[in-house]
Amino acid sequence: MTERINRTFTIRIPDKPGAFMLVSRIIKKHDGNIIRVSYNKALDLNTLFVEVRADRSDLESIAEELTTIGYLEDTITDARVVVVSIKIRDEPGGLYPVLKILDRYDVNISYMSSNEDNSDYQDFKMGLLLENPKMIRMILEDISELYPIDVIDYNGKEYDLDNTVFYIRLGNRIQKLFDLEPDKTMRFIQESNRIYQMLQDGGEDPETVFGSVEKLAEYVARYRGESFMPDVSSADLGNGNILHIIEPPCGSNTYIFEHGNDLLFIDSGFSVYAEEMLALLNGMFPGFQSRNKSMTVTHADVDHCGLLSVIQDADIFMNAKSADGLERQSRMVDDHREESMVCAGYSHLSRIVTNYVPPDPARVRVIADGPAEHDDLVYIGDFSFGGMDFEIHEGSGGHLYGEVVFVCRDPRIIITGDVYVNLKGMSEERKEFTSIAPYLMKSVDVDPARAKKMRESVKRMIDEMGEDTMVLTGHGPAYTR
Repeated sequence: MTERINRTFTIRIPDKPGAFMLVSRIIKKHDGNIIRVSYNKALDLNTLFVEVRADRSDLESIAEELTTIGYLEDTITDARVVVVSIKIRDEPGGLYPVLKILDRYDVNISYMSSNEDNSDYQDFKMGLLLENPKMIRMILEDISELYPIDVIDYNGKEYDLDNTVFYIRLGNRIQKLFDLEPDKTMRFIQESNRIYQMLQDGGEDPETVFGSVEKLAEYVARYRGESFMPDVSSADLGNGNILHIIEPPCGSNTYIFEHGNDLLFIDSGFSVYAEEMLALLNGMFPGFQSRNKSMTVTHADVDHCGLLSVIQDADIFMNAKSADGLERQSRMVDDHREESMVCAGYSHLSRIVTNYVPPDPARVRVIADGPAEHDDLVYIGDFSFGGMDFEIHEGSGGHLYGEVVFVCRDPRIIITGDVYVNLKGMSEERKEFTSIAPYLMKSVDVDPARAKKMRESVKRMIDEMGEDTMVLTGHGPAYTR
């Protein structure tokens, strides 16, 4: 049986009767099932998002027909909106010379309003959509020969000024921030809309939603290159074992156990910082390229798996459920988090802005598996490194299906992933970044009730292990009980 997958189409729908009916007919013709529709005239007059489930070949046929009728939006035009105020003499035909100038330069008016000011003039406010920004000066000079004209600074938040190019402007900002290819830019817009549609149902306003989306992207972009300054610390565990802790500006912590020539990575942050991390690792570990390296994860969220596909010579091992999540990612279908409607948009955005690539499933070795469903931490297996024995305890999936907690009894160490996160000691900036995901997903947990129970179980485990237990959480500083 052919696998049916989801694809979101961004459609520039004309303002005429029957336009959406035509789109629906094309989708139905190719055995597609519409599973999500989003349209908000206040945000964008002509942009419609339609998510369709169908076979891959049928999705291509749908895209081809939508392109043929001119409805499919697959590129982002480098358009600019210039909002101007023009004082036009209050007389019949006074506006006509301005319209002639705009027509000469093939400029569309995205917004227009006017009001009298108790004089011989009317104040016309216009939003001019320019696909060639180099023409701005020429147009303003031509209009200024006829009437006084002022340029109004457009801060991007006045949605009432221009409701036809909002997504274009959002796409342009993100494209320039990450130098994205057009298809990734379109996917960013589609997933931003998915998040907005989900939060809009709860009464959230577009300015807050899209402001948080942009903040997510800006945070990730801000710390690239020389601005990537993680907190790095080390601890001697005895018997030739050293623990190295890397706490990045954003993304998960990376824990590296060193024993002689061997290195074990537990979680590895965002892939967008791969170049910076490799430079750091080469400085921390002489001969890093020739070291024996192994890697595992506490769960298969993209902010914990960034280096799995980057460090090509590492042995990758994990529990079966996490391996299944990565295998789904490699097939470009929804993983276990993205199966949740409230989490899908944020997870997809994270993939895009961090340039995430999952590892080749053939490299992943499964070392343990637990029951399909369970309600508490369950011991499912173990592994050893440098003479230290690590127990693998699988959670119920409250944060994410396949989540695990690693426990070493000697020395006493517990690695909790995101089942248990330490916000104490975080800088205000990192706390702010950490707050974005819970807002855009309503919660970072797929099942908050189960997640709460898992946190309580981990707390009990920490207490039972006793004093001097090192607690290594997914985010936030490590600490000793």
